[in-house]
Order: sequence, then C-alpha cells, then structure tokens
Amino acid sequence: MLLEDIKLSELPSVDLLKIAQLPNCAAIYFVSDSKNQVIYIGRTLNLVERWRNHHRFKQLKRLNRKDRISISWMACSQDVNALSSLENKLIDLYKPPLNWTKVISPIRKITPSEIALQQSLQQLAQLNTMIFGFDPIADEEPPTIYLVYPVYGKRGLSGSIRSVLKNINKKASSLKWKEYYTDPKSLGKFGYWSTIYNGIRIDLAPFQGLVHFMNTTYKTVAGVELMAFSHDQLEVFLENTSSEVKESISCLDVLEDDPIPIKFVDQYQPDNGKHKNIVEVEPWEELEPMPEGEIREMTRQFLYVDGVEVEVCSNVNEKYFVRHNVYWWIVFESKNPDPVSQNVIGNLKNFIDKLPTIKWSGYRFRLETIVFSEDDVEVESVLLPLAMFESLIREAKFHSAGKLTEELKSGEYKPKPDDRANIKLCAWLQHNSLSSLLQTKNS
Repeated sequence: MLLEDIKLSELPSVDLLKIAQLPNCAAIYFVSDSKNQVIYIGRTLNLVERWRNHHRFKQLKRLNRKDRISISWMACSQDVNALSSLENKLIDLYKPPLNWTKVISPIRKITPSEIALQQSLQQLAQLNTMIFGFDPIADEEPPTIYLVYPVYGKRGLSGSIRSVLKNINKKASSLKWKEYYTDPKSLGKFGYWSTIYNGIRIDLAPFQGLVHFMNTTYKTVAGVELMAFSHDQLEVFLENTSSEVKESISCLDVLEDDPIPIKFVDQYQPDNGKHKNIVEVEPWEELEPMPEGEIREMTRQFLYVDGVEVEVCSNVNEKYFVRHNVYWWIVFESKNPDPVSQNVIGNLKNFIDKLPTIKWSGYRFRLETIVFSEDDVEVESVLLPLAMFESLIREAKFHSAGKLTEELKSGEYKPKPDDRANIKLCAWLQHNSLSSLLQTKNS
C-alpha cells in the first residue's frame, strides 16, 4: 500500500485526555488538531504504555485547551527497523511541525504552513527581494520559483535574510527554510535558501547588482506581492550570462500567474525592535525626471547643528533632499563644484559604493534645474535624499585626524571649537537625525 493512500480519518482515534483507551499494540501514531492537521508522528512497540508517560503530553495538553487534540494510530508489526523506517517516511510525507521543535519549547499555537510562508515572503519583500522567474518543468527538481535578494560586492542583506528565515523556522510549523549553501567568507558569506510548499520549491539566492533591475513590476507568490523581473530584464540578463548558466535555467521564464494561489492573510505584525539584527530597507526617495522644458519646484529650510548650516529642500510630497553643493561645502569646503571638471556624479557614486550598507547602491544621480518657490531662485544641482546625506556624513573617514573616526563611532569624541563642519555634523549624527529638526506641514 502506498503511504499516500493512508486515510487518517478512517484510522481509530481517541481524544488526548482519554489515552487510557489506547490499545496495547505496536503502532505508528498520529497526533492531529481539530482541523485534521498532523502535528506530530511517532512509533512505539506498546501504544498505551508509551502515552502513559509521553514526553510531549504536557506540551500537547496546553494546546488542547484551545484546540481539540486527538491521537490516531495504525497497528504495525513489532519489527523495530520496519517501524523506524515507516515513521521516517511518514514524517517526510506529512512534515508534522512538532517533530522539528524541542520538547521544552513553550508551544502556544501551531502556525499553518501557508501562514508561515506568507509571513516569510512579506518580510523578504521588505528586504527588496525580487521574483527572478519560474521554472514549471518538473524533472529531477519540482517546479521552482526563483527569488533573489540584493548584494553589492561583499555587502548585502544576507544577515537580515538569515535572521528572518531562522525566526520563521522557530515557529511550530511544517514549513521550514533550509540554507543549502553559503558562500565562503571571502565572497561575502551570502546564504542560499529553499523551502517546499505543496510540491512547489521556492529558491532564494543572492544577486549581484540587483539594484539595477529594481522596477515597478509586481507579481504575487502565495498571495504576497513582490517586485519581479520583466520579460525584457530577464532577456537582458540571459543574453549576458554564460552558456552554462543558460543551460541550467533553460526552462526559466518570467512569473505570470501565482503558482501558489492561496488567499492572503495578513497575520504578520512586526516585532517592535525584538529582533535587533533585522534591518529595514527603505525605498529610494528618487524623484521622477521632469518633462522636457519644465523645472522642479521646491521649498527649502535651513537647519543649524553646532553652528553648521544645512539647507534641506522638499517637494510637494514632503520628500526631503540635500543639494550636492551643500554636501561639497560641508565635507570639502568647496563652494559650487563644477559638475563636469569635478566629476560630481561619478564621485557621488564612489562615495555611495564605500558605505557599509548597500541601501543606496545603484542610485541614479542626475543634474537637474530646480527653483525655490519662496524667493524664485533657480539653481542646478544633484539632489541627495536626506537619509543618504546623513549616511554619507556618518560614515565619513577622517584620514588626517588619526583616531578621530574611531572616537566618533565609539562616542569618545570631545568637540573642539575649531573643528571643521563635517566633523561637528558627523559627531552630532552619531546619535541624532536631521529629520527631528525639520519643520513639516503638520508641525
């Protein structure tokens, strides 16, 4: 008989609190909840004796307060090896969540696999994970959805990805993510992950330069919306990749319809600071180019930090920016740098690439004309999002000052009256944000 043909509903069963009614026989037993989800599988040579002092009984009794737990069984021969083999096959088939949890774990509820999947995808979406494509051909591997997350050189969100998925794995759920490969430390120690849901494999891997593919195309997996590669983007990637890679993904195509069409249930609530090593990746505050012949209208306000003046611009949607001229003056004490001779855009890209985070990698800088509505002043400038400007100042390296950078980071720095503007601002930004000084429409 095939294992898939076993009908659990037709097996004999008793409620958890009536274990005295269990028979004296060798058996494979199934612990199920009120929805007939198998949450634990075990084997024994004497069923009633096993449950008189079962190591999971107290744990299951707590669950039984909110959800009726029952025990069903399938009588077997007393061949220990055959019992063990059958148990392992059934565990692999049903993937009962409690078989992967420690007995001492305070299990308060069983998380359905579809909820665990949606929660993990929601959090991956916040980390700018994209749908790369879908391979529907089931050969040696099951149909596979390929997801990718951004890395840049040796930097990336691998640590946050790892933290998210390990927290999902701690849930009492049959859905588990496996880190099947990890790059060596010299290459960034990026993790490769996979899980399987209803016969469909989901593969998650790092992707160098993914920031250049991010767009406004969205598709859904298990009802969760993620950014996705378009047909053109996938074609461009395949044209520029090796024949070996092409052969390995020969059946890959862009994802169209959701291969896991389950109803979206928004049960994910962020833990307010509980997991400190998970970082949020904010979307770029990039402004759309203005139509030809039009000028971007903005307002500005001046903030003062320890005598340092910072001009902050904002548009009608209250997105805040700092002009590159302001950055150059504070950091290099150079007024109005020439965009061409001083290679402003190229230098900004280099400054961003040296930051320890990939948050701003690939940001598209451009020179544009803006006008300040209050005083009708027209200027040409590159706009840096306020958060980017703060990151650049916070991570500034002061080569001429020896231990100064280390002192600023550790909080041991003592301000001096004749310090340069970038040092004063860097010190202040270690524990503050300019956004706290902004005058907004509602303040």
